[in-house]
Amino acid sequence: MFLRGRVLPSILGLAGLLAVACGGGDEIELIPPPGSPTARPAATATAEPLAAPTELRVAYINLMSPLALDATNTTPSDTFEQRLWIVIEELKAFKPDLLAFSEVTDTKAHGKVASVLARELKMEPLYVRAKPWFAGTTQEQSDAIVKSAGFEEGELILVNGTRFPNSEGERKWLNPRTSEGEVAAALWMRLKGPEPVGVIDVFVSHLTGTDARVRTQQAADLAAFITSKRGTGPVIVLGDLGDPPGSATEKALLDAGLHDLLANSTIGTCCRESVVSEQPQLTVRHDYIFSSGWRTSELAVFGDQPKTLPDGTVVYASDHNGIRAAFPILASYLP
Repeated sequence: MFLRGRVLPSILGLAGLLAVACGGGDEIELIPPPGSPTARPAATATAEPLAAPTELRVAYINLMSPLALDATNTTPSDTFEQRLWIVIEELKAFKPDLLAFSEVTDTKAHGKVASVLARELKMEPLYVRAKPWFAGTTQEQSDAIVKSAGFEEGELILVNGTRFPNSEGERKWLNPRTSEGEVAAALWMRLKGPEPVGVIDVFVSHLTGTDARVRTQQAADLAAFITSKRGTGPVIVLGDLGDPPGSATEKALLDAGLHDLLANSTIGTCCRESVVSEQPQLTVRHDYIFSSGWRTSELAVFGDQPKTLPDGTVVYASDHNGIRAAFPILASYLP
């Protein structure tokens, strides 16, 4: 983690990096329409082969879209490239095996964020579009809407396929829809872990909408998806539920046999009023790491401290804190 107030000299080069990384020859895999066959994760640059892993290191963060609901608030966009680079630098230091992100965007102003993350972290991506995605549209129709609108947003998993090969994956659109043009989406990826862990099932989602009852229903659909796909090995679920511990939304996941690994912590993840200037410590948590069959040796936040840019601006990575964990391969596996 970076020290408070540390200057990030490499931030200045990010705009150029994005311009190169997000060119026309750097397309990421797009989602198929509902009802399409199971999708496989797309291959991209992967880290150099390493020794047999002794733990699985995972992290999750809601990146905070550069597109604000308030058109007069340009701060999310104005700071996005710097914020993205803060996330990349902190995750490189963490040396992750698997990462998950929400509010991953493709915009004319900032390019394909999924491509930048995959390239810089040297990991393989699996992505699902959440918006704009209108009910009843085909893939071609949805692509045309995205092209016309000039943006899309979704969920992303990145995995180090050398250390933890991924055998299959699938995308899921959750019911009920958040709005006419947005649907909460989920990803499932199955990893091949070393013995005694074996198969590891990982799920990621971001529940959305202003109505907690809708999010609770989405959580129930997510829980059903998890139950239908999970194997006999451990399960890890990462994401932003939009509701705090103790809510009916969380309970839907707990009732599926999952454990909230942050239940006994005081970690806060949500939500800053602004990503610039010093902000109060977060005390509410909407972001989760659930598991079944695995204990952690490490739980912590990242992106919780602001960074000072060369021009003196103090900026946070997101309006959320990220969360990270390490799962030992041998010591804490619970059949």
